[in-house]
Amino acid sequence: MNSTFDVIAIGGGLAGLAAMTAAKERGLSSLLIEKTDSLGGVTAYSAGQLWVAGSFLERDAGIEDSAEAGAGYLRRLGMGFADEAHVRFYADNANPTLEYFTELLDAKFRIVDDLPDYYYGEFPDARRQGRLLEVDPYPGSSLGEWRNRLRVSPHVQYRLTHEDMWKLGGIARSHTWDRSLLEQREAADELCMGTGLAALFLRGAIDAGSEIMTSTSVSELISESGRVVGVRIDDGRTIGARHGVLIATGAYDWDPRAMRTFEGIPDVASAAPPSVVGDHFRLTAPLGARVVSEPKPMRLGYPVPGRKDDGRPMTGIFRAVSYPYSILVNGDGRRFCDESFYPAIGHALKVIDGRRQAFANWPCWWVFDTRFRSEYSFSTISPGMDFPSEWDVVSADTIEALGEKMGVDPGVFADQVQRFNADCAAGVDREFGRGERMYSQVSYGDHQADQHPNLGPVAIGPFYAMRPVLVGTGIPTTGLDTDDVGRVLDYDGSPIEGLYAAGNSSAMLEVGGGYQSGIANMRSLITARSSMFDAAAKK
Repeated sequence: MNSTFDVIAIGGGLAGLAAMTAAKERGLSSLLIEKTDSLGGVTAYSAGQLWVAGSFLERDAGIEDSAEAGAGYLRRLGMGFADEAHVRFYADNANPTLEYFTELLDAKFRIVDDLPDYYYGEFPDARRQGRLLEVDPYPGSSLGEWRNRLRVSPHVQYRLTHEDMWKLGGIARSHTWDRSLLEQREAADELCMGTGLAALFLRGAIDAGSEIMTSTSVSELISESGRVVGVRIDDGRTIGARHGVLIATGAYDWDPRAMRTFEGIPDVASAAPPSVVGDHFRLTAPLGARVVSEPKPMRLGYPVPGRKDDGRPMTGIFRAVSYPYSILVNGDGRRFCDESFYPAIGHALKVIDGRRQAFANWPCWWVFDTRFRSEYSFSTISPGMDFPSEWDVVSADTIEALGEKMGVDPGVFADQVQRFNADCAAGVDREFGRGERMYSQVSYGDHQADQHPNLGPVAIGPFYAMRPVLVGTGIPTTGLDTDDVGRVLDYDGSPIEGLYAAGNSSAMLEVGGGYQSGIANMRSLITARSSMFDAAAKK
């Protein structure tokens, strides 16, 4: 070996960065290898939420909750796909992990007020408030010379906390925001959301004295007698790992073949960094690592005009489908889901009509009216601005004429719109329950609407329609099979000695067939900690 460390982490996202801090605390020398010139990974692009049931923050706020209740929620979320050992490990270790990194990093986390902690409030173990956490605004200047290596999100407003956005009126009307707080935060270089969370843990990795190699790819894992003992990097050098290698390279969003194979639907773009190409599969397959899958919903997106990410076309995540005065329809001109709740959209998109041997609801159309266009921001477009050519928006003065341009049955389409508008007048979507969930109203609704936050008729012409694209967010259906502490398993179910996986490289066995905001980030921290504890125990 050209050099040797106790542990090596491959991937500079949240899991890799957190592992460096935990390694130092456990007395391990450590190396982080990131193939791009930027650190923070998918977490830096995210809203930065952490989901913890029974945390010390809840206790301090007088909120009654427990790890047991959190496990119950996860169990129900998984639809039978979740692994019980992983459910229990997540629930039991979430608060200890939060306390651990809070102390090590002198970190300040806060409860996300006014946003429901659940997607499914009807579950017996759901709680209304306290489980969703975020980092306080974090000073980017504390990163020193590493500040320009931090990824910043092109998808969320990373200068604001969730509470800030609610007070400003919500995302739907961002064009009306008072910009003074944004300007203050920018002047002070204060970072929020996932960018702030990534910055906190990058500072932790730096302070831990970890060696950090950027713009460096790992070409091979080196094993001896079935144990992983190091890595080979792209220039041919070999680096030893006495006690373990952690795979934290993310999912496979930018590998079209992997996306088609594992996600079960073709032609998916991504809002994740273009470096997310499934390196974990390439590196671990020669060692016999097992992969497992659980159902996950797909997201809708749109091309972001004039923007690129590491030289690749940028795709945004569609939030506007949940706002009033708009609907989604399939190729038959019919609605097919609750547009205010992305899991309902995402699972419906993957439904196959066996009679026609075609996807029942894909491709689809997003339809909106002139009132929508006059009131809401969408991507880089404020009310009154022209639509970019990349969106291929079609318009017509009547719903029937719009249906003809869309290629759907005008009569069926017009009847669908009429029924939806009648439900809006009644204040309830009798077909799909759009906007019934508190989460949808708060997170994906118009906070200033003069009626329901998610319901408004498609009634004022001209009318418009565009085809969304499918988009991945780095939350995969498929990942490496691991035990609860993060050791990668082979096809016999035995741990591959010296090999760990964390974050989106590992299968999401805690949530099985579901998902809940904040879990991806929190599981990264839990497994980063547990894998380093396990590695240190082998010293």
